[in-house]
Amino acid sequence: MTGHRWYSTVPVWFWSVVALGAGLRLYLVFFSQGTYDVGFWQLHAMRVNEMGLLAYYHSSQNANHPPFILEFASYLLRFAEWTGIPFRILLRAPIATLDGASAFLLLKLLKVHPWRFALTAAFWINPLAIILSAYQGNTDSTVAFVLLLVAWLLSRRQPAAAAIAMGIGFWIKLPAIVALPAFLVYLRHWRQRTLFLFLTAVIGAVGYLPALFQDPAIVATNVFGYHGRMLQTQAGVPAWGPRALFFSVIASPEKWPEQLHAPVLFFLQHDWQIGLLLAIAVIALRWPRRSALGLCATVAMAYTALCGVTDYWAFQYFAWSLPFWFFLRPWFFIPATIMVSAYIYSLYWKLCGNPWLLGTWDFAGNLFWPPIVVLFRDLAVVFFFLAALAFVIASVRYSLLRVRSNRQTT
Repeated sequence: MTGHRWYSTVPVWFWSVVALGAGLRLYLVFFSQGTYDVGFWQLHAMRVNEMGLLAYYHSSQNANHPPFILEFASYLLRFAEWTGIPFRILLRAPIATLDGASAFLLLKLLKVHPWRFALTAAFWINPLAIILSAYQGNTDSTVAFVLLLVAWLLSRRQPAAAAIAMGIGFWIKLPAIVALPAFLVYLRHWRQRTLFLFLTAVIGAVGYLPALFQDPAIVATNVFGYHGRMLQTQAGVPAWGPRALFFSVIASPEKWPEQLHAPVLFFLQHDWQIGLLLAIAVIALRWPRRSALGLCATVAMAYTALCGVTDYWAFQYFAWSLPFWFFLRPWFFIPATIMVSAYIYSLYWKLCGNPWLLGTWDFAGNLFWPPIVVLFRDLAVVFFFLAALAFVIASVRYSLLRVRSNRQTT
């Protein structure tokens, strides 16, 4: 009866949206070629099969993924060769499927929200979510799934299961670690926090064996030491971040006053560390947030603070937190969806040569981008930079009000 009552509350239009989002993802998985990431993953798989995992780590700094997922890709390539199914399909189909699981978890976490179906539908047919999960050809969307699963399990008071999910997530990609402090402060007791942290570390470490025992230095350097890369064309057109903000929106480099050169260069050299510190500060300042909705909003703010001020973690990395945008207010998730989707879709249209994303993605061959693409990029960059600052300021204000309230009660 419970299942019947749940299905009876789903609006008819919602199933149409589900079918539309699924159809678009299937279309991209089966008919599009994807970005350079597809080729990079196929190269990873080939090299692991030919050289072995540790030798491949030593041969290339681009081998920056955890051991488990690289080994998995190598077996996926063997399966592709055996069955004749293109590797690009086998690589992206599981990621697109996990995006569906993320939508389901989003709906479960929003169960008390009056607009839960509309918000879930907004994520599921979000062009950015569709492109990053079914077209891009990378594993970034799995981060969001893992984080949603952990948040849902914690909301059901299952910290051990949540820790296991978090640890397994580290086998695929590490950026979920940014949200780890938020999960720790969400738990009420130190015993729960210790258990969660211990299980996460143990389960996570299992996915790095035996490579971590055989050569810990190379694993630490290639995997744990990786902090993203700034993406720009060979003509110097930045894909995202402060360089676009400073040198495209504000002024070209030669017009900056000389006394600002040193601080601007310092910021650009260290913006990923600054973004990480801001993300951690947001989490710390918003403690305590005891509701699942508050926890998910904190996660969204933390990743926005990270991606909003750095050149290094952006572009497809919005997939890490995209479902969590819908736990924030409409002033954020509506313009964020419109601006970033417009930027990514218009850019990929240009790089593929057609609006259906069926051509060959050619980033290297497009040194300069059309003005409309640059405009969309600049609007998105400015919005996320300002949103990051707004979330930090709001978190400081929340913390000060909490301190004042505690003083008044004592």
